[in-house]
Amino acid sequence: MKNVLIINGSIRKKATFSLLKRIESLLDDYEVTFLNIKDFDIKPCIGCENCMREGTCNIKDEANILLTKISDSDGVIIGSPVYLRQISGYLKVLIDRGCVWYHRSPLVGKPVFFVTTTQVTGSSAAIRYFNDLSVQWGTINAGHISRNMFNLEKIIEKESLNKFKHYLEDRNKRNYKPTIRQIIEFNTQKVLGVNILPLDMVYWEDKGYVDKPYFYDCKMNVFKRLIGASYYKLLTYFITKNKR
Repeated sequence: MKNVLIINGSIRKKATFSLLKRIESLLDDYEVTFLNIKDFDIKPCIGCENCMREGTCNIKDEANILLTKISDSDGVIIGSPVYLRQISGYLKVLIDRGCVWYHRSPLVGKPVFFVTTTQVTGSSAAIRYFNDLSVQWGTINAGHISRNMFNLEKIIEKESLNKFKHYLEDRNKRNYKPTIRQIIEFNTQKVLGVNILPLDMVYWEDKGYVDKPYFYDCKMNVFKRLIGASYYKLLTYFITKNKR
């Protein structure tokens, strides 16, 4: 049975919590773990880059417990209230602590689904951030639900989770079509992995990413493959030129 992790990024158990709980009730065919971010001691990232260069974090707290639960899941649903058109500070601190995932993501090919709640406005900006995060992690963006004070109790259609459920099954990932933006981001990460950090190179070689047009076998037409390969060559040229 596939396991799904739901993260409540709010310190309260109100709108975001209740919406995530309703989503949880639609996932009775899966093993679901529901976690509240406020239950974990998570300190801010200090920007030392030890995780990227040495593979370990210098901060001693519970962030790694939660990051491990995320990486061990087959799919993740992340919810957050909207504060000043952005996700909650508590959730952002956790995401910052996983900054190494831009270089060595354990979430490649996993579906993620995002949830936001707000009084009136700001969800679109928060969702844009979530969408960008999904690209950086190499995940499959399976959609989102946004609610405000006027439609919080609106029925959640089961169909809204169809894409998320679809990509929980590994066999379906071969039919996934990455966007141009995902392909560009992949090749940016590959160039950095091959040319900058030794740990990245080991990771990318072990995963077999270096010789692929994308993280895994999926549907990519000739046009997208050409764009990805050309971008990779161009960026590699500039990186190696500046390293001399």
